[in-house]
Order: sequence, then C-alpha cells, then structure tokens
Amino acid sequence: MNAKEMRGQRIAIVGGGLAGIAAAEALSRFPFEIHLFEAKRSLGGRAGAFREPDRPSLIDRCQHVAMGCCTNFLGLCQRLDLKNCFRRDTKLHFIDRDGKLYPFTSNKWLPAPLHLAGAFQRQKYLSTADQQHIRAALWEMAPPKAAQTYASYKMRDWLLEKQQSETAIAQFWEIVLVSALGAPLSEVSFTAARKVFVDGFLRNRQAYQVYVPTLPLQDIFDVQAAQRLGEKGVHFHRQSPVRQVAYFNSRFNVRYGQGAEKTFENFIAAIPWHQSPKIFSPILKNLMPKLDKVDEIESSPISSVHLWLDRPLTKLPHAVLLDRTSQWVFNHGSRLLRDTTCYYYQVVISASQALAGLKHEDLARQVFGELVSAFGANPAPYLLDQQVVTEKQAVFAATPDLEGLRPNQGTILPGLALAGDWTKTGWPSTMEGAVRSGYLAAEAILRKYGYHDPVGDPDLPVALISKWLWGLGKEE
Repeated sequence: MNAKEMRGQRIAIVGGGLAGIAAAEALSRFPFEIHLFEAKRSLGGRAGAFREPDRPSLIDRCQHVAMGCCTNFLGLCQRLDLKNCFRRDTKLHFIDRDGKLYPFTSNKWLPAPLHLAGAFQRQKYLSTADQQHIRAALWEMAPPKAAQTYASYKMRDWLLEKQQSETAIAQFWEIVLVSALGAPLSEVSFTAARKVFVDGFLRNRQAYQVYVPTLPLQDIFDVQAAQRLGEKGVHFHRQSPVRQVAYFNSRFNVRYGQGAEKTFENFIAAIPWHQSPKIFSPILKNLMPKLDKVDEIESSPISSVHLWLDRPLTKLPHAVLLDRTSQWVFNHGSRLLRDTTCYYYQVVISASQALAGLKHEDLARQVFGELVSAFGANPAPYLLDQQVVTEKQAVFAATPDLEGLRPNQGTILPGLALAGDWTKTGWPSTMEGAVRSGYLAAEAILRKYGYHDPVGDPDLPVALISKWLWGLGKEE
C-alpha cells in the first residue's frame, strides 16, 4: 500500500444509508478526501425516522434490530461509538393465541448448538411430533452440502417435503423466517432460510441474541454516526440528489443538486437497486451489465403500526405474537403526546402484501385488539393515537433466483464500486448485509491502491460441536 498515492484522492459515496455510512467509515481510516451525498435531509436510509407536527418524538419508519451474528454491523457501531445506543436482549418472549407466555433463552452452561435445546422444548404450543420433525429438518439443513443439494428449492416446498405440519410452519418456521427475510416462505429460497438458522442459532451461542435500538434511528445514524464521521473528515452533502455520473479522463464527473458538479478519482453508488441504474451514464452502465437485471429483483413490503395508549400494556421489552396478523411488538415505554404522558408500542408486520387493501385505521384497531388480547389487558387501555407506515420496497425477496441477479461490489473499472444490501454479500436484506456491502465496496476501492486486507469483521467462531456434527465453517 502506498499511503502517499491515497492522500488527497477524492471519493464520492452516493447514498447515506448504512451501506454508504459503512463505506465512509472504512475509507476514513485512510488519507482520502471523502464526500457523502444524500438526497434526503437525514442519513440512515431505510433505517430512518420521521416527525409528525403534533408529535414531538421521532418515529422510526420501521423497527430495526440486529442479532449477535451481525458482526460487521456491531463492529461498525463499535468504531463509531454507537454501541450504547442498543440494548442486548438475551431472552425472547413468545405469546400464543391464548395469551400464554413462553420465554426463549439459552442455557448459559452449554455450548452451541446445545445451548438452545431446552428453549425449543419449552415452546409447548408445538406438539411433541412437530418438535421432533423440526429437529430432524434442522439437522438435515445444517451441513454445508445442503445449500447445494437444495439450492433450487423454495422454503415452503422443502418444509412440506420434510413433513412439517401447517402448525409447525406457521408457529415456528414462519415466525423466524418471514421477519428475517421479509417475504412469504412460498417465495424465499432454501439457501437464504438455511443461512438464518445456521448463522443465527447453530454456529455460536451468542448469535441468537437481539440488539434493539434504545434511541430513534435518526438520532443514532443521522446525528451520532454523522458526527463521528465528520470528526474523521467525511464531508456531507445533504439534500443533494446525484443526477448523473459520467467518466472522463480517469475521473468521475458527478452532477448533483441543482446543477452543481464535482470530479472524483473514485465513486461508490450506495443506493437501492431500483435507483442505481438511473444515475450512471450509458458508458458506465455498459461496464456493469448486471445492472440491466436488477429490475428483476422482487421487493417485499413491511408495515409498522405505531400505537400510543393511555396506560401500559406490559413490562416486557418485546414479544413475538403467534397466530396473529401482528408479528413482533416492541415496548418503547412512556412518551409525551400533545402534553400528555402515554405509552408507545410499535408492531412490525413483515411481508405485508395481504394488508395492502386495508385502511390504516382498521389495521391499527385490529393490531390494538390483538395486543389487548395477547397481554390480557383488563380493562383495555384507551387508544390515544395511531400511525401506520408501510415501506413498499422495504427489502428484497430472497428468492431462489436472487443470487444470480446480485452484482459484486467491485467492477471492471478501478475506482468504481457498488454498495447496498442488494449487492452480493451472501446475506439477506438486513442491516448486516448493508454494512457488509459498504465494507466490500471500500475494499474494491482500496485494491486500486494496492491494499488487499479486509476492512470488516470476521464471523463469530463456529462452536466445536457444530464443526464436529455438521462441518460448519468448512465452507468459508
């Protein structure tokens, strides 16, 4: 590596979501001049928030959580001093249709994958026969060779072939996978589903733990992360949509805002798949033939229902609701609403295509009724206010054809890279996938200057028993 060659070399990063933030963080460790362009006023992308005129608190567009297996996201938070913005939950809470609570937590003495055996057995809403079939299916999906053997399968077809009952599919497989992959099991690939279970439950005893934001996402990424990056020398151009990028004389000419232009030696596009092809000149687009196929990537919506109540429903920090429209509920505690103390809950419904024709008021009241039933609130609290937010292109659907559509971060042109969770990371559409893509894009830029070391974080180590039972880790 020649640091002298890097010094003063300019890099444009377009897109202030987690992919762009990660790329900027990685490259700020080197003596580049970094400019980050964001079309909106705030950073964070889909991990952002908005403010209603009559509500003083910021409202997250959708609840975003990470898991212990999200090593690159957690590493980014560590480097930007954001870890105190998240709490770590080591116990999950499942509530069945009758309102019975089933805690899910690991045995603190047993290594993976034995650490969660007792937790699964305690989920008594699953029959003994269903639990046996689930264990058999997990055993078969765990070995690395399963990813190739069943690569063409959609997950629901595979589950039916493995004798999973409709109850087991609804109360176990869908609960985990729909929220993780953002699409119905009739659409998601076996390969993507396998990764969720292997990385999240079978590799390492800390992988299943959940990291939940304790502040609005805008405070975390638009305020604190931006401040840390600014201290590292990153220049921000907010409300500056990039109109077009062209390539002349070994430099990238970036037109942005209302006719402004700058030239850069390097360029990273860290914007969603449905926007990325639009900003490149025809010559640059011809150098990235996979961009012609990204419009085939299917999206999936996520709905977030925000409820403000006059008194608390539960002391639980979160819960997973079974056999209901509501999937995850997060307890945000007391807030001020129009000078009145209220209690704020957010319910997340992934793969919410079926709700498209439902009025927001009707969905909010349906979800409110489900929460009252689940937590046994008697008398029921009064619903002071509600807000429904649906991100129609929240995530891409992890279909069997997806991997063939995802481009690499590096391109044939040195100094030109792509980022975004939709690029080829091996991960689904998650915060971890976005951060990994940003780090891989940074590595593509750094290779131009002879630097070939990784800038991201390694996966959690594979437990010895998981290596011995299934050969996990050998595929890496």
